[in-house]
Amino acid sequence: MDIEKERHIKELYDLKHFNDDNKHQSYDYQNNLYRRILSAILFKNEYLSAYLLKLQKGSVWMIDSVLVVRNFFDFSVDKYYDRHNN
Repeated sequence: MDIEKERHIKELYDLKHFNDDNKHQSYDYQNNLYRRILSAILFKNEYLSAYLLKLQKGSVWMIDSVLVVRNFFDFSVDKYYDRHNN
């Protein structure tokens, strides 16, 4: 689940990120956010685990929206570059 990939048209995303390399990749919080910050006991219950993973998607959307705003106030990042590593 890549939030940035979901909000663009697949062909345009592939064209824009054709030459991307993985040297600037940060921690994959989009798939592991709640598993890292919550107790492992919560994920033993399959119903609660499924619910938490649904909530995680909303939390990731909120974090991504803040990171885009953060680019406008960070002088070291181009303000039109919409991806900000942690």
